[in-house]
Amino acid sequence: MSKHEHGLTLSNGTTITHGDGANIKRPFTDVPVVMHEFDPGTRSFAGQFGFIEFTTEYRLPRHVHIAPPEASAPEQKFTCERIVVLNGVALVELNGEIYVIPPKSLVTIAPGVPHTWTACPAGVSVIEEREEGPQVVLSEGKFLMLYEYEEPTSFFPTKQVHTMKSVHEYERCDDLESIRIPKLSVSQVYERCFFAWGRSVGEKDEHGSK
Repeated sequence: MSKHEHGLTLSNGTTITHGDGANIKRPFTDVPVVMHEFDPGTRSFAGQFGFIEFTTEYRLPRHVHIAPPEASAPEQKFTCERIVVLNGVALVELNGEIYVIPPKSLVTIAPGVPHTWTACPAGVSVIEEREEGPQVVLSEGKFLMLYEYEEPTSFFPTKQVHTMKSVHEYERCDDLESIRIPKLSVSQVYERCFFAWGRSVGEKDEHGSK
């Protein structure tokens, strides 16, 4: 894990940006607008763009994204995905480890990283960045995400929990129930998950403190 120009970068190459990990801008002296810049703009995205309203009942199967071959790149390749958690609290699994993502966060998942999402169960305390400063909020069992793919792609379900460098490593899994994030209780979230905030990731105890 390392600090990134924006947020932090996990060992698998995924970046998480939230809170003081964003580049904070106040461009006007006479208008109290605060800009939270999530990404320095080093990667362009040309794939699908949309949103999903998640609840704890929506548990996607673990998957990767593979772009189809093109004239300039005749072989298939893994592609990057960018997720903005607009409101609510999310759970994202990356390489088999589950992270709690606060609202107003950007998660840029590196190519070849198996991942999946669901909503965090109601009652988990997280820190949310607000204009007046960080505030502790409780999850409500739902969240709203925006998704965007680096290139046009679809879901490729897998049991694998390691970063793949080549699409030749990919192994398909059709038993989708076996590769979903399990339904977790509040206490299980504190026991099993990592909490992302600012430029660090850590575990929390039952009271939500590091």
